[in-house]
Amino acid sequence: MNFHQLEYVIAISEEKSISKAAKKLYISQPSLSQYIIRLENNLGVKLFDRTTSSIKLTFAGEKYLKTAKSILNLNSQLRKELSDIAGSKKGRIIIGIPIQIGRYILPLVLPEFNNKFPEIKLSIQEDVTLKLEQMLLDGKIDIAILNLPIKNEKILYKPVCNERIFLVAPRNHPICSHKNYKRDQKLYINSLKNEKFILLKQGQRMRLIADNIFQQSHFKPNILLELTNVDTAHRIAAEGMGFAFIPENVIWLLNTDKYNNYFLIDNINSTIVIAYRQGEYITKATCEFINMVKRIVQLNCKLKVNNDRVYNKIYI
Repeated sequence: MNFHQLEYVIAISEEKSISKAAKKLYISQPSLSQYIIRLENNLGVKLFDRTTSSIKLTFAGEKYLKTAKSILNLNSQLRKELSDIAGSKKGRIIIGIPIQIGRYILPLVLPEFNNKFPEIKLSIQEDVTLKLEQMLLDGKIDIAILNLPIKNEKILYKPVCNERIFLVAPRNHPICSHKNYKRDQKLYINSLKNEKFILLKQGQRMRLIADNIFQQSHFKPNILLELTNVDTAHRIAAEGMGFAFIPENVIWLLNTDKYNNYFLIDNINSTIVIAYRQGEYITKATCEFINMVKRIVQLNCKLKVNNDRVYNKIYI
């Protein structure tokens, strides 16, 4: 048994196709097919069921896959520990991050980290939160910068900062005009139950937050559009097509003084964390990166809080 055998079986199980796995592994399909046949013959069991349209693991294959992942993980952990013991300043950190959080955090952190650790290669994997959590569990990324909640007990995390959540309204909507509301009158989200909403698709953290807000407000929203990009949702809402929920970093990135159509949602926050798999060996370089993210992001959060900007509020 060698590491290539383990990687080949894992790739086929993930792709559910020998041709797709071969492309992913940069080898020919016939070579991969023959390799798996020889492996099955040596083991005396079938690892894959090829009688269906997509290849599936047999019971023996599932056992092999579980052990294969454990062996590769142990090998990775050992290499990281030995590298730290040797005092090597070289290495690689694979970071998972949702696109929106990445737009905010990475430009703040990466230049400083690269200047301090030029020989540490950073690899960035961008995806939605749920997929990043699975990539973390599978050992495909070293750490992930995510929003809470994280429900899997095998994923541990360190808080970075709390981020406020806003409702963006069409600029010409009556709620954006102060003359339509008394100074001491509270505006509630359920007063918008007949309005149209532009939401992110299921599986994205902002969608989970939005669904929770609707549940607390006791109404089912009229969903006009479901998108994957929060910036697009924000712009479409602001131009008059409906309402959208956006995180604070979107407003910060816009750097605009025109914010009469942004409503701070009272008592709703999203916590950004750096997550890692339980039992994962955290290298010295990764620890440096984590500490740098916390320091720089927390400093920027303080600057945002102290910018003397007073937002309209909306209540649940």
